[in-house]
Amino acid sequence: MGTSDTETRAPVRPAGPTGRIPWSSRLIQEWAGIKYSHATVLYELRLGPTEKHLVNVQVTPALEAMLRLSNWYADGVILAPEENLIIEAKMDPNPSAVGQVLFYQRLVYATPALGAYNSRPYYPVVLFAEDDSEITPWARGLGVRVEVYTPSWIGQYLQAVQFRNRTTVPKIPDEG
Repeated sequence: MGTSDTETRAPVRPAGPTGRIPWSSRLIQEWAGIKYSHATVLYELRLGPTEKHLVNVQVTPALEAMLRLSNWYADGVILAPEENLIIEAKMDPNPSAVGQVLFYQRLVYATPALGAYNSRPYYPVVLFAEDDSEITPWARGLGVRVEVYTPSWIGQYLQAVQFRNRTTVPKIPDEG
C-alpha cells in the first residue's frame, strides 16, 4: 500500500535535539517486526480528519481554517491478511492508552488512506512493555486486546526514564 509523507511518519526517529529517545516508537517497530513481519504496518498514521471549534473567541481566518481540520495519530495500524489492528504503544502501561485506542478505532473509518481496508473491522490493541495487574484486565473488559512485549533494552528505558528520579536505582550496563 502506498502512502504519502503526510499520512505516516518515519517508523523510528533518532533522538532529537533534546536527546529524547522515541521509546514507544522503538517498541512498536520491534514488536511488529517480530509478530507481523508478513503484514503492512503503518507507523504514526494520521487518522480522521476531525473538526475542532472555538467557542466565544475570535481568531484570524487562517487560524480558524487550521483548526477546522485536525488529525490524531495512531502509533500503528496493521493490515494483516487475517485482521486489521489499530495500536497505541506505551512503555509504561497507562489507562489513557485504552481510551486513545478506542477513540482511534472510531476514526479509522473516516481515514481516506484506509478506505480500501474498511470492509473488515479494526481491532483495538494496546502494546505495553510492562504488564499491569489492574490495567490489563480492565482494558480486556472493554474489548481492547493487550499485548505485552518486553524488549531486551527495557533496563536502559527504566533507568533513563521511568526510574530516573529515584536515588536507589542501580546502574545498568549498556545493552549495546
